[in-house]
Amino acid sequence: METISVARRIEELRIKLGFSNCFSVDRIGRSGGLAVFWKRSAECSIVGYSQNHVDLVFTENNIQKWRLSCFYGFLERARRRQSWELICNLAQLSNLPWCIVGDFNDLLYATDKKGIHPHPEYLMRGFQNAIDSSSLAELDLNGGSYTWEKSRGTREWVHERLDRAFANMGWWTLFPLCKLKVITTTVSDHDAIFLELLSLEVPKRVFRFKFENT
Repeated sequence: METISVARRIEELRIKLGFSNCFSVDRIGRSGGLAVFWKRSAECSIVGYSQNHVDLVFTENNIQKWRLSCFYGFLERARRRQSWELICNLAQLSNLPWCIVGDFNDLLYATDKKGIHPHPEYLMRGFQNAIDSSSLAELDLNGGSYTWEKSRGTREWVHERLDRAFANMGWWTLFPLCKLKVITTTVSDHDAIFLELLSLEVPKRVFRFKFENT
């Protein structure tokens, strides 16, 4: 997440939320800043980080090691290529089951935006190419189509889907019942996304009974 905060505040938040451990990357100026929290039950190691990502490996009982990258894409359009290159570089670092999640500050499709000023085609194409070349597939978002908005109630009101999650085939195999949800918030222009590794919600199915004449 983009914390716009400093390490001391993150530590206070860790205690307040009841997490055992945390790792943070301080903001630069008035933007950015990343933080990851985890509980004692999860064996987690930080394997890399930058101003735009935190890379973790989880080791849990009876589950294969897997990797999570928490991502924050460059806000400036002129630097989007750096975001795409970072995704591709992260994909090359390990063969572990891998999920990358966060605020990519970018759109994959024209339908990811509702409002004025269509998103440039070249930016969507560049993002799509980075995901494809990294052998990633997107997790469907449940509970809403957009995760960010601005200028609510005005003629410039815009909704966009900036927050997403992607995974490679190994991760899909490890967590076939995963589910990504959007959770509405009232204190931020971003809604939260919640990745559930084992969803117990079973989709409704229609069963058709067949009768045989005897």
